[in-house]
Amino acid sequence: FSIKNLNNNPITSILIAIRLNESDNLIFFESRGIDENSLLTERSHMKMGDYEMIAIYFDSPILPQQTKTISFLTKFKDLLTYHLEGLVPDQNQFINYKGLVYPIFPYKSEKNSNAIYFLPQGASNLDGGWGFEQPDLFFVRYDFQSIPSMVEGPYITPFLENLNENKDIYISFVQNDMTLMEIEELNREILISPWGIIQIDEELTIKNFGLKIMSSIMLNIPHDARGIYISDDIGEILGVSIIDSEYSRSKQVAINLLQNRVKMMPNSSFQFKIRYFLPFENYISLNWIQESFEIDIFSTDYEYLIKQQNTKIKIKGCYSVDSITDPPESIKKAQGSIILLYSSDIVFPLESRIIQVTFTIDIFDLLMRPVLFILLITVFVSIFVFLIKKREKEYDTQELKRDFIPINEIREFCILYEEKNALILEIRQSTEDAKKKKIAKKNYKNILSKNNSKIEEIQKEIIPFKISLNEASETFVNIIRKLDVLDAERLSIRDSLNLLESRYKRGRLPSRAAYIKLSGDFKKRRKKIDRTIDKFLQQLRSYLL
Repeated sequence: FSIKNLNNNPITSILIAIRLNESDNLIFFESRGIDENSLLTERSHMKMGDYEMIAIYFDSPILPQQTKTISFLTKFKDLLTYHLEGLVPDQNQFINYKGLVYPIFPYKSEKNSNAIYFLPQGASNLDGGWGFEQPDLFFVRYDFQSIPSMVEGPYITPFLENLNENKDIYISFVQNDMTLMEIEELNREILISPWGIIQIDEELTIKNFGLKIMSSIMLNIPHDARGIYISDDIGEILGVSIIDSEYSRSKQVAINLLQNRVKMMPNSSFQFKIRYFLPFENYISLNWIQESFEIDIFSTDYEYLIKQQNTKIKIKGCYSVDSITDPPESIKKAQGSIILLYSSDIVFPLESRIIQVTFTIDIFDLLMRPVLFILLITVFVSIFVFLIKKREKEYDTQELKRDFIPINEIREFCILYEEKNALILEIRQSTEDAKKKKIAKKNYKNILSKNNSKIEEIQKEIIPFKISLNEASETFVNIIRKLDVLDAERLSIRDSLNLLESRYKRGRLPSRAAYIKLSGDFKKRRKKIDRTIDKFLQQLRSYLL
């Protein structure tokens, strides 16, 4: 917007207003001059009626009859409302926005005001009220020239008062490809090593606050990132596609949850991890024993609001930090590394926070590390050679010769055990679905009866193979003994969960929070047991190679 000084004296600042009921949702604002120079902008804590004032200070005063052009950027949260056409998630999702049509000033404005509201790609059923709708281009234009006869006077009065009912606009559209998703917490570690490594590790929890079922997660990483790996507690997440554009400074990463995970239902959360590497030469400059790097600590850009973001920059082999453009909340030194800690509340898409750090390398630490490794290797090799020479008889290493490995018995044992695991997992999933009333009670009982019968049959079929493996080697005896113990633990946890749920339903627990905490602990232990069982089965299968 452009502002003209009609006073007889210079002015150094102006005011712009936001509604008080939207004040808490304002998460970012900034002002720039015509040359993209940043202008000091702050909340003045001044209130005029239903509005809060924000002050913008010019880099130089505006003289009488002089005009200046300013751009003012604001970002809000929680201004959109969502509702479904029907009562089930596969119905059309309507997204609505209600707000003031133009920026609000405590000054008179010329009547050549114009506002454009851009909508997400794929929006349909667009309704923009008195605005000029462009469904194919996904925007609505509110041009004052279309309603001049409905406004009295040669100017738009302060706070848009003479716009009457046209002051507020209501935009509604259908969008089924996205919904309200937010990242509740994101923890990022940026590892910088003088040996030429920049490694980014992130762990985050994303929640579906919307009404639609989501099957994909979108994010952007730097264009020069490589070696991206996405996983969770179970293992690697497949279905990751990367779109690289030569015209963009970032790569778009799409995670398809349907490949080996499940859809995100409304009000559900998903926790996962991301790792990738950045080329050392693009970010680090060297000057003898000093190194300097410039990096955006918001290296990954998510298309969702982040409520809490914690970033840890770990500089290995660092003796001291000489300069830093953006001071961290804290600096720690541990095990030959210096750690810079940053935290941010409410981080929005496309936000960046670039820092430049200059530090001195700890030469002694870098040189001593390979020397220590060599010494340790030498000591271990010497001990090993000494033990070999002193040995009077061959030590039983419990390694099996290939001629005596019972191949067929191992294969059949693994197949039966994995089939039993699959049946147990199906029972668990059916139990959860039955609690949420996703399947009928009769179907659940049929699944339970059928799977338990199959498990009993497998238990009988697997006995001869157990005996054969136990007779083959002590190694197999140990593995099968551990599998039996883990199976017993798994049954114990199942019984404990059932007892806990029964006590909760009868009101024998002090609170729901206690029930959720204990239930979560049991399920974490059960998941750990499942992973350990898989590890032993993989160990058995390794003898088939």
